[in-house]
Amino acid sequence: MPDRLTRPGALAYAVVALLLAYEIVWLSRLDGFWDAGPFWPGIVVGIVAVLVVLIAVAAITRTPVVGDGDRLLTRIGGPIVIGLTVVATLVVAIEGLDDFVMWPTAPAVFAPFGIRRLEQAYFEGVDEARRERAAARADAARAEAAPAEER
Repeated sequence: MPDRLTRPGALAYAVVALLLAYEIVWLSRLDGFWDAGPFWPGIVVGIVAVLVVLIAVAAITRTPVVGDGDRLLTRIGGPIVIGLTVVATLVVAIEGLDDFVMWPTAPAVFAPFGIRRLEQAYFEGVDEARRERAAARADAARAEAAPAEER
């Protein structure tokens, strides 16, 4: 499997980044979220902003966040996404930011892994189709050579 995202994979990353960016806007306008003071809600907004940047960079460079590649983002991206989401969830739970709903942040943890599985299935299908075409060409070449040998 190549260490670059396909265009649909990059588009999926871009959608996740847009959802996370929307969450920042939503949080900044949420009444009651900032009642705990500016520190803890600011931490959560900062974490979501880092996730936006990470996933947007992955989408722009077409580098998967999760994978077996040699790129730095591919090696450490998955643990960073998981760790930041866990920290944001713990901050929300411990500080009692009850009005906060982490709807795009939690799925953002699963998006890179899901996209990786979809891309693996795509490349397996491409490889299978190439093998079938090569086998069909070999069969056609044998069929053309067989009548010539019979004469």
